Amino acid sequence: MILTIFTIPAYTQTKEEKKQQKEELAQKEYESTKKLIDSKMYVFNATWLTTQGGRRIDIRGNINQVEVKNNLTKVSMQYFGVVTVSRFSSDGGVEFDSEIEDYKVKYIDKKKKIIISYSAKNKAEKYEVTITVFKNGSAFVDLYSSYKNNISYEGDLSPILNEQLEK
Repeated sequence: MILTIFTIPAYTQTKEEKKQQKEELAQKEYESTKKLIDSKMYVFNATWLTTQGGRRIDIRGNINQVEVKNNLTKVSMQYFGVVTVSRFSSDGGVEFDSEIEDYKVKYIDKKKKIIISYSAKNKAEKYEVTITVFKNGSAFVDLYSSYKNNISYEGDLSPILNEQLEK
């Protein structure tokens, strides 16, 4: 009885090749995210919020958005926190639809992170908005208000769809 051993060369990736492939994918994601930011036509959809006291609240299922269209921003977000000055016209959340002031973008290429900051006003208060975007489009939004404690939101950044452009 003759026993023949067949060896079939199988291609297996080395650790270095896997690392290289992962890095290439991360770079593509980051470049795509940079293009989205540069277009100034994006929307942040929040899924979680964190109060100043550290309480984390699931807000999926509700519309909580920060929209940027060129030099305009529209924000509609839930708010849980301390209000230092109450306005009778306030609906309790964070709502404004206004022009963007002092829009800045900082690219941190080494960490594949983007930090966007701008100011906006509604009738009663001024807001400072900071959006920290990661290579895959996940993001954090920090809102600072002249009358409310700051609050943070977690979610994703995406392009504005055609139906959103018509609004």
